Amino acid sequence: MYALRTFFNTAIIGSSAILWLFVSGLVAGPFLWLWPGKKGRNVRKFVYWQSRGILFCMRMCSSGWKVQKCPRPDAPCIVAANHASSLDLYCVAALGFDNVVYITKGWVFNLPFFRYVMNGAGYLDAEKTPPEEMLAKCQDALNNGCDIVLFPQGSRKNPNARFKSGAFYLAEKIGAPVVPMAIGGTGEMLPAGSIKLRPAKIVLKSLNAIYPKDFPGELAHLEMARETKNRIMQSVQEDVK
Repeated sequence: MYALRTFFNTAIIGSSAILWLFVSGLVAGPFLWLWPGKKGRNVRKFVYWQSRGILFCMRMCSSGWKVQKCPRPDAPCIVAANHASSLDLYCVAALGFDNVVYITKGWVFNLPFFRYVMNGAGYLDAEKTPPEEMLAKCQDALNNGCDIVLFPQGSRKNPNARFKSGAFYLAEKIGAPVVPMAIGGTGEMLPAGSIKLRPAKIVLKSLNAIYPKDFPGELAHLEMARETKNRIMQSVQEDVK
């Protein structure tokens, strides 16, 4: 039954998800090119609704589904999530973050079509953007009401990798709260390097915000990184069996 469910997920639901991405992008592309919205607001909204479609497909593939939200800060924030699958990008939409700027690796900007969406939405290249410019662009995004989303582990190949401190140095300098986001089960549903969609229990949780003011000292960003990872990993271990 597991093998049959995996085949159905991959062949039927997975194909439907790819078709959704292609058709929605094809239909919306000309409108977004003409009316991207203020600083790419319409493009980011499009990505949110595209992600909701992928989440529907993920739910159909899953063997269990749980979404839990903690009250988020009133001001725009930095969302830091663990990373085990290419599906993680879409999971942010499940927790109500609908106007986000992603900080991601440079190779993603080279993908056909995606690079136009990413540039239009104002996403940031973590590898090619100098630190001072990154700080200024993140501050500008927050000032315009955007949340900033990143995956501090950097790679989905090692889901237990340490959280790099760059995101938390950014939070410290800007003074923005960090919302830890725990993603469980996506690494079992679609592991790195695989194209098979396995039935898995998915748990998505936003946790209580972490504030830079609570971490004084020169190594505050390192302490924030450790605290964020500990909270996320504890949550994942508790909920995904």
